[in-house]
Amino acid sequence: MLLAILNDARKRSHRHQGGFTLVELLVVIAILGVLAAIVLFNISGVNSSAACNGMKTDGATIQGAADLYWNTYGVYPVGQNTPATIPGVNDVVTPAAGAYVNEQELLMANLLHSATAGWNTAAPPPAGTEIFTYKASPPQGTVHGAIQGQACIYN
Repeated sequence: MLLAILNDARKRSHRHQGGFTLVELLVVIAILGVLAAIVLFNISGVNSSAACNGMKTDGATIQGAADLYWNTYGVYPVGQNTPATIPGVNDVVTPAAGAYVNEQELLMANLLHSATAGWNTAAPPPAGTEIFTYKASPPQGTVHGAIQGQACIYN
């Protein structure tokens, strides 16, 4: 008799074990998916914002280097070619609008420590490349920067 009661209790405990149904698990997974999508949507613009801020910092550094170059040599570094001498053959006191800032001259004059990844390379520059040119409006020698393929502008 006691054995029959224990077996019956054991069978009942197995039938009513607690657990999650498939529907409950799918609902939880769907909720987690929606939350993950919201988080990813909110942080998706962080990379482009960081690239824009980095380009603006680079632009300020290059502006300072170009001004120091002008203070030293009386001309702004213009062009895309590696010059044979400093100042280079293309350098002028007032650069034309859209003239490239010469990265190599700034590096040779020890005004920049290292080049950013391929800025002011020969056309067409790849998307995401920082391009630094001179601005048309006074004062001449003001650096203008933009990232190819993005609406990000310095100066």
